[in-house]
Amino acid sequence: MFDVRKLAVLTEVVRCGSMSAAAASTRYTTSAISQQITALEREIGHQLLVRTSSGVHPTPAGARLVDHAAIILAAIDDAERDLARATNPESGVVRIASFSSAASEILPRTVARMREAFPRTEIRLVAADPDDGTDLLREGEVEVCVITEVPGDRSEHRDLCTTTLFDDEFFVVLPSGHRLANVREVPLAALAGEQWVVSSATGSCPDARVFLDSCRRADFTPSVSFRAEDYSTVQGLVAADLGVSLVPSLALRSARTDVVVRPVAGTPPVRRIALATTTAPTPGSPLAALLSAARTVGAPRSRPSSGRAAYTVPAQPVSVA
Repeated sequence: MFDVRKLAVLTEVVRCGSMSAAAASTRYTTSAISQQITALEREIGHQLLVRTSSGVHPTPAGARLVDHAAIILAAIDDAERDLARATNPESGVVRIASFSSAASEILPRTVARMREAFPRTEIRLVAADPDDGTDLLREGEVEVCVITEVPGDRSEHRDLCTTTLFDDEFFVVLPSGHRLANVREVPLAALAGEQWVVSSATGSCPDARVFLDSCRRADFTPSVSFRAEDYSTVQGLVAADLGVSLVPSLALRSARTDVVVRPVAGTPPVRRIALATTTAPTPGSPLAALLSAARTVGAPRSRPSSGRAAYTVPAQPVSVA
C-alpha cells in the first residue's frame, strides 16, 4: 500500500504545474518532492508525471491517480472531523428557527441551560414562522425549529422527529369598553355575533384551525373582519374596537393595556408547541441537550397579563342568549 502523504504531494505538483512551486506551497525542498514522486511511481508501477518546457504534467495514469487522490484525501478529512466531534462533542453550531413569541419566552431559558452543559457550542437563532422553519430544517439550514400543532389532529410533519413541549392556551381578547369586559371567563358562544380579528391569511395554519374548531364546538361560524400577519397587530385592531380575538398565551406576555384578556369558559382552546428535528438526536450531543433543556423549561410559568382594564373592573357573571 502506498503512502497517502505521497498522494497529497502528487496532487499539489499537478495543481501547481511544477515541483519547485509545489515545494514552496508544501514547505518541502524540491529534491524532497522529486524523491516522493519517484517513490510513488515505484510503488504504483507507472510513470505519473512528464516534464516539458511548459512545466510538469500528469500522464494518463497520473491523472487517474490524482482523481482517486481527491476522493481519498477528502475521506480522510471527513474522518478526522468526525473523530474530533466524537472526542469534543460540545464544539460546533446549533441553529434554531423560531417564531418571535417562542423565541422570547421559551428559548432564553432553554439556551441558558444548554450553555451550562455545552459552553463551547454556538447557538444561533433564526427568525422564521413554523412553515418557513420546517422548510429550513428540511433543507439543512437549521438543526431544530419550533413548530405549532393542533392536539389530536394528524401531524403535518410526519417526516420529522418532534418533541412536545407544552400546550399553549388561547385567551379571549376584547376592547376595553366591550360589554363582556367585566366578566371573569368568557363563553365563546357569547361572542357568536361579533366581528373577529385573526392572525392567519389562509385559515389553514394550526392557530387558525384551533380558532375555527373552537367556534364550531360553540355552534357558530365566525365573521372575520380583519386578518393580520402577527398577534401584535391583532391586539392593536382589537384595541381600536374593530373586533375581538383569540390569542395564545405566548403572544400575550406583553399584552396591551388598552385591551382586556379573559380565559375562555370551560375547556380552553390550545395549540401544541413542539420542537422538530430531522432525526432523533444522538444521545449526549448538543442537540439532545437542547431538547432536554426545552422539556425541562416547559411551559411559561405565569399566565399572560390581562391588560389594564382587567384590574379596574370587578368581574361579573355572564349569560349566553
